[in-house]
Amino acid sequence: MIDLRKSTGDMRLALKAAVRRAISLSGGGRSVENSTRVSHSVLSRYGLPEHPDQHCPLDVAVDLDLEAGQPIILAALAEALGYDIVRREPVAPSDMPWCAKISMMVQQDGRVTSAILDAVADGEISAAEARCIVPELEREIDLLRRVRDRVIAESGVRS
Repeated sequence: MIDLRKSTGDMRLALKAAVRRAISLSGGGRSVENSTRVSHSVLSRYGLPEHPDQHCPLDVAVDLDLEAGQPIILAALAEALGYDIVRREPVAPSDMPWCAKISMMVQQDGRVTSAILDAVADGEISAAEARCIVPELEREIDLLRRVRDRVIAESGVRS
């Protein structure tokens, strides 16, 4: 039979490893079997490479990640698909005045713009320049997310 699956054997093994880790961080199969809909022996098979056709169902994966207190299996799924996961934190309105927040945004934007313009002055961005620019971009993205979250928190409107 021809295997037309898009997931690779390595991807599936990584998912099984994530299930094993989530079970371990949760205190073991016996301690979490009552928090899921499956027995500890079935949970064990979900994580063992010797059972290549038995994978953890999504609802059980959610239960295991919740028991582990972190998104172990979700992170493995995201990695297999080429994504990163970012936790959404509930945001309380900030005491920082809006003018100070906007000033921070403008300053950060200026640093990013300046770094990029300096880098492309010779026609291309080098690896060394990229290593300086990317962290500045990440700081700007983080700042913009915080401003977005503050707008949502203060307005009560969800995007």
